Amino acid sequence: MIHFLIILISFSTFADENLETIQVSHQGTSNTLVDFVPGVKTLKQNELRKRRESTLGDTLKNEAGIQSSSYGPNASRPIIRGLEGDRIRVLQNGLGVLDASSQSVDHAVPIDTLVIDSIEIVRGPMSMLYGTSAVGGVININTTRIHSTFEEGSIQELQVQGDSSQDALSSGAKIDYGANKWMVHIDGGYRNANDLRIPGNQKSSRSTAPAGVHDGKEKLPNSGSVQKTAALGVSKIFDRGFLGMSYYFFDNYYGTVAQDNVDIKMKQNRVELHGEYLVKGDLLKSIRLKTAQSDYAHKEFDTGVVGTTFSNEGNETRLEFVTESLGLKGISGFQSQMFNFKAVGTEAYLPPSRNQVLSAFTLQEFAQEKNVYSVGGRFESGHVYNQMSPGNNKNFNGVNGSLGLRHKFSETHMGLASVSYTERLPNFQELFASGFHVASGTFEQGNSQLKKEKAYAIDLGLKYNSDAVQTNFSLYAQQFKDYTSLFYTNTPSTQPGVNISEFRQVNALFYGAEFDGKKKLGETPFSVITRADIVRAKDQDSGKNLPRISPPRVTLGFEMAKDRWIWDVEAQYNFEQTHNAANEKRTDSFTLVNAGVIYDLVQNSGKWSFFGRLKNILNQEARLHTSTLKEIAPLAGRNVVAGVQYSF
Repeated sequence: MIHFLIILISFSTFADENLETIQVSHQGTSNTLVDFVPGVKTLKQNELRKRRESTLGDTLKNEAGIQSSSYGPNASRPIIRGLEGDRIRVLQNGLGVLDASSQSVDHAVPIDTLVIDSIEIVRGPMSMLYGTSAVGGVININTTRIHSTFEEGSIQELQVQGDSSQDALSSGAKIDYGANKWMVHIDGGYRNANDLRIPGNQKSSRSTAPAGVHDGKEKLPNSGSVQKTAALGVSKIFDRGFLGMSYYFFDNYYGTVAQDNVDIKMKQNRVELHGEYLVKGDLLKSIRLKTAQSDYAHKEFDTGVVGTTFSNEGNETRLEFVTESLGLKGISGFQSQMFNFKAVGTEAYLPPSRNQVLSAFTLQEFAQEKNVYSVGGRFESGHVYNQMSPGNNKNFNGVNGSLGLRHKFSETHMGLASVSYTERLPNFQELFASGFHVASGTFEQGNSQLKKEKAYAIDLGLKYNSDAVQTNFSLYAQQFKDYTSLFYTNTPSTQPGVNISEFRQVNALFYGAEFDGKKKLGETPFSVITRADIVRAKDQDSGKNLPRISPPRVTLGFEMAKDRWIWDVEAQYNFEQTHNAANEKRTDSFTLVNAGVIYDLVQNSGKWSFFGRLKNILNQEARLHTSTLKEIAPLAGRNVVAGVQYSF
């Protein structure tokens, strides 16, 4: 009921007739990554609207260097440069999401993509700022629930969207209202989706599933969902800072594609407190405090009966000091993460654990003529307490460091280079997992003797930015010692028909390249868009490939932006993946063709944005090599997404 009330409230008398006060991008927040971190890309406004999917991983999967774990249409996390799970840090307003999505691919990220304001992407190691789980990159989801600046009056937004691939209807509403140096925010969303339409058979020609199992045709069984969210935030703006608090509620009930009779009921209650005090000293410029408290749980239903309940109650806190003096500017601070994780039930494969990570970090930059030098470091102390076996507790210390250079060749050309050393601490799942996970259909075996993972990385980049051309090109390599991964084995488990998957450590090498470019064609309203990426990953001990690595991809697109119209069409070719790991099947090539239109209508009372997108126009059978379910869960067939957004 609260979601409908939010929508009704959005049409209230708070509307401001002066359209110039509307700022759909909502810049008055303090949740973005530090502004001097190189390589940050932000999706917002029209670009976010064009890419938006029901899950975070699918929303980002077409960005250069990023893929999706693609566990059907309801659960996916982003994969960056071949790294996934606990190596990619997913943040909400600069703090960890504190969920269970990194523990298993069937666990959704508790984020409503319809009501967020922007997504920031950092490729490559960011461990010095955000912890050892950021060895592969950072995804930061921004909302305007806590404001750092004051805006008089109200900004309101209502959006309704339909998706023919699941006969889905989504709606979302946001209100930001400011008076007397107080800012109030309300948002909420609702999505109801049926089973996903697919082109042809659920099973691929390479599937080993027996007859009568996963035999869906034209639709992907058990892929529907119902999702509800609501949030409230209040901020007080002072002359030298702000203090704000927000509450976020997430509720999602969805089917797990791997098992037709298994569903997940997920809930999260999250409270955030943000504050900043502007010191304005000769060295210390500001002090920032952020903390989030989360109560997360989901139940896995097997034929309507609760089999296992996962819960994660935790807190993450960051205290940051922003400094600047004599050309040197930076950010330093302390961070803590504490959470209790439990899996209770007949199929609980993880013991209850208490987890604690304490760290200190710094990132400093020095500008000299055309060069900007950076140095970063982090010390992290992690403790994992196995509450079922107290004598098996684990303590680890990790050190991370980085050096970087940005050189400005001209007003349009910039070169970037960085080297880093990271130590990633084993997590409780890798250490202590033991048993069958019904929702993913895997039997996982941990290893309490795992060592901390060490990695050396180098990243080289070239950027060109002018009024007509924007391009980014990167080359990277990352070498791991004691890289931890889940490997399939031929050893039968206690679960009939399921072999053991065990966590093992190998020496590994990841390397690849990315290109992202846009060029305007002369004085015309047309632009050419190109993207390409390739990543390889090898077990250096055996010389074999690592599993679930994306094949090369190339995208070519055209965009026309004129007056109030934006038209675009793009074609992405995914190469066949033949560099497969042991016990892994190759994946066929496919081409996805999409086209869309956005029309903005500005009136005295507000701004209307109409948008539509035709996806997979060729109705291709597309299976992502990064998905553990690629043989039984293809991507959606031809479908249409259309909607309207009203801002006033």
